[in-house]
Amino acid sequence: MIKLRPHHIMCFQGYEGKGYSQDFIDNMDNIYRDLKEKDNLKIKIVFSTDDVCGSCPNKISDNNCGCNEKVMAIDNKVIRVLKLKQKIYTYNELVNKLRLNINEGVMKDICGQCVWYENSKCKTSILSL
Repeated sequence: MIKLRPHHIMCFQGYEGKGYSQDFIDNMDNIYRDLKEKDNLKIKIVFSTDDVCGSCPNKISDNNCGCNEKVMAIDNKVIRVLKLKQKIYTYNELVNKLRLNINEGVMKDICGQCVWYENSKCKTSILSL
């Protein structure tokens, strides 16, 4: 089982091997591979730091990062739009929620301030689900 905070569901749709540091990229690569290769992988949605955050250079401690206010604002938008709860889902359920609830306007509202929004294939990947 993988623990993910809400906005990371979206990040993995456009992930292309870039990140904050090599440790971060290696961790993302491992999680990404599991998401793509393991059918019906269980994902525990958490409203705090997750398995991705473990290798992030912005992580200060559990439940706290250097950009916590911004990250929580993005998570809260994803929680509202996808109607997420802190519980276990399958990865396929979460991708389906994206497919049904994300359009270009919603995507810009959620991700428009993210440094990766214009520098990755997130937008194209999510809108083509």
